[in-house]
Amino acid sequence: MESCRDLPYYTVSDSPPEIENASSTKGKRGANFSVEEDQLLVSAWLNTSVDPVSSNEQTQATFRQKVWEYFMQYNKSGNTRTITSLLSRWGLISERTNKFAGCMAKVNALHKSGITEQDHIINAKALFLEIHKKPFLLEHCWLMLKDQPKFANLNGRSRASVPPTPESTSIGEGGEGGEGDCGSGLGDGCNLERPIGKKAEKANRRNKATGKDVGEYLIKKMKFIEDATRLEEEKMVIEREKLTIEKERSEEKLKIEKEKVMIEKKKFEMQYMLEEERIMMKDTSGLTGAQKAFYEQLQEEIMAKRSSRN
Repeated sequence: MESCRDLPYYTVSDSPPEIENASSTKGKRGANFSVEEDQLLVSAWLNTSVDPVSSNEQTQATFRQKVWEYFMQYNKSGNTRTITSLLSRWGLISERTNKFAGCMAKVNALHKSGITEQDHIINAKALFLEIHKKPFLLEHCWLMLKDQPKFANLNGRSRASVPPTPESTSIGEGGEGGEGDCGSGLGDGCNLERPIGKKAEKANRRNKATGKDVGEYLIKKMKFIEDATRLEEEKMVIEREKLTIEKERSEEKLKIEKEKVMIEKKKFEMQYMLEEERIMMKDTSGLTGAQKAFYEQLQEEIMAKRSSRN
């Protein structure tokens, strides 16, 4: 994948390649934008909007045409995108990236020690999901835009951060407007400090009013996670202690069983020795010939075994 940093930067004085005007291109709804196309669109917006020579002297239609030309020149996805599709996609990127920047501001305002930048991003994504009920999937765009004035202004959302829909914005011959009128959406790079509207002002006031509550919610949530982790660790320690006790009990039980076996063995040996002693001490004088021969044979076997042990 070609990095967006490697894409060339050109101003109005540089002549872009001859490309068909996108406003005349018609077709069916295209495929979803890929990560590479999103990054290329952001790069096109940045290269065109921060042009020091002509960024403030472009009409809205001219600005959008240049963004489209830049995008199509370096687009290697094989998808043909119209100005309308780029405008719609940029509107989504701009809106959600601004909302995510607001979530990042609230997370950073907590000033918790020992938290990495990646932890801040993860917490901001969780807050975004909590507030907007949908996941933030445009981190690749935010990483490219987070240092731009429009997206770094975290004290409140400007009107420029709410791009128009294709239906509410004129595109083509009737959408140029007056000279220097760069509009919003893809053209908002020409005027980043527009006054905020009524809806944005109300949202800004609500955010300020609830900022403390959000901060307290995040602190409580992180404390809950820490307490849950500590309880889980304590549970694991208790389980290990139980296993150790069970092991000691098993070893003690095995030891007792071995001692029982040894006692039974010694008891049997004692009984056997007493029986041998009885046979050796047997008085055979009053026995019959067969009985006397039987005991004499047993006595000989006992003596032979004792001799072999020695």
